[in-house]
Amino acid sequence: MQSRVAGLGQRFGVLAVGGIVGLLVVLPVLRLGYVVWTEGAASLDEVIAQGGLGRAVLNTVLLAGSVTVVAVPLGTLAALGLRRADVPARRWWRFAMLLPVLVPQFVLGYSWTQAYGRAGFTDVALGLPWPSVLGPWGVWAVLVVNTVPLAYLFAAIGLATRAEPNLERAARASGARPVSVLLDVTLPLLRPSIAAASVLTFALTMESFAIPQVMGTPAGFTTVTTTIYRDLSLGSDPRSFVEALALSLLLVALTLLVVVPADLWLGPRLRVTRVADPEGALTLNPRGQGGRWVAAGLGTYLFLGVVVPLVALLAASVTPAVGVSPSPRNWTLDNFRFVVNSRSIDALGRSMTLALMAATLLTVLGGCVAVLERRRAGRAMSSLVTITLVLPGSTLAVAMLITYGRWLGGTLTLILLAYLAKLWAFAHRPISGALDRFPPEQLQAARASGAGPLTAVRTVALRPLAPALLGAWLICFVTALHEVTMSSLLYGPGSDTLAVVALNTQELGRIGPTAALSLLLTLVMLAPAVPAWLAIRWLRTPRRLHPRRVRGAIHVG
Repeated sequence: MQSRVAGLGQRFGVLAVGGIVGLLVVLPVLRLGYVVWTEGAASLDEVIAQGGLGRAVLNTVLLAGSVTVVAVPLGTLAALGLRRADVPARRWWRFAMLLPVLVPQFVLGYSWTQAYGRAGFTDVALGLPWPSVLGPWGVWAVLVVNTVPLAYLFAAIGLATRAEPNLERAARASGARPVSVLLDVTLPLLRPSIAAASVLTFALTMESFAIPQVMGTPAGFTTVTTTIYRDLSLGSDPRSFVEALALSLLLVALTLLVVVPADLWLGPRLRVTRVADPEGALTLNPRGQGGRWVAAGLGTYLFLGVVVPLVALLAASVTPAVGVSPSPRNWTLDNFRFVVNSRSIDALGRSMTLALMAATLLTVLGGCVAVLERRRAGRAMSSLVTITLVLPGSTLAVAMLITYGRWLGGTLTLILLAYLAKLWAFAHRPISGALDRFPPEQLQAARASGAGPLTAVRTVALRPLAPALLGAWLICFVTALHEVTMSSLLYGPGSDTLAVVALNTQELGRIGPTAALSLLLTLVMLAPAVPAWLAIRWLRTPRRLHPRRVRGAIHVG
């Protein structure tokens, strides 16, 4: 009887989750294709024949490929370098590698223009501008900085779950050189993780909007996402709408062409059910200067990629005009007084509300998929959720607007639905990975002892899974808080978020106020991220009994 009830519950769960995915993703995308076919078929040939359209598509593909071939090797090298025991402050560097992710893409791109552009920080302070920072080279450099942490995470997780320290030690004991061990033992085991990082980096770069919009558009460098934004926000030609729809479908086709075969091939190879070796990954003995070189390389990457741009952003926010020396005698808070108004405060409240609701709902939905995918009826859910992550945000926003805009257009509800559709995998992946390492025997023992399903989960599974649940919630919260691609296309009067306000301010050419808003957005991001990260570390630390409690337990025994 219990097995029959459990089977019915699993079928109901699969149908419920599948229905939500259908309403959030499948139906909007189908509706998008239907509208293109019925309303835009007559002018579609003219739209495709436009020269600028082909250039935007070519720019997008070349940008995604060039970012991938640089960011993935750099992230993998960072993960391999931090395996060394002689890296100074190795634990701090592991956290510092994630700093570019905590800075919103819009803020990171804009801060680079203030750091390295003409009349920027390095130009005023050192006379060393980088004229090409506005254009394809600047967009490429910032996207590399932003995506290296993603490749690092994939490689670090692969080293923790797939590496074989004993094989590496045996190869070293047999006389193999470190380079030979790396090429013949370590990297072959990491191939699925590196391939997954490459696919995801390529897909996420193709759909990136904030950095190309801030750094590429002023120099005439267009991508598919910036063209869609231009057509929907600024275009007055009726063909602009058809062009935006056609480009949205093209992004879907390109994404599915890359992601679906990769997911089918990599999915079984990435799933690891064993717990990592308690001895940990192979760490080299502290000798030579290798660890210091690793720390120096990571420090250079973070200093030039994050620290200098944020310092430049701070300097721009406290100086009264462009080109003014950022010396203390010129500091002013006028830019902050200008942007801290009723509109920005209301936008901050809306951003926080959307992020809290999205993170909470996504953690629940991600947990449901992680549980259901362990049964045959729910295995397709994982692939569907992964596809929602790599679907371009601009495409998803346009599809949502066409499908539900009649009833929800310009409201926070429509933006929330887009967040749920886009960010589902951010909640699912950490929880699924934690369940892979959770021994099911503990739950079975609790059930055999008479505990109900909810009681068994609460008393046995919740504590080990707490770090993954909190981590999933934090990732979704931070990502939703600085999301600008979908919000900029879906907001209406009274529903703009803080990121949208900052983007609109930048488009008006207000450098100082934009810098002030960008700093406020970054601080809002860091405020919950640091305490949550400390809580995750505390939850992952094994609890040890106090000596007095141990003696008391022995005495009672």
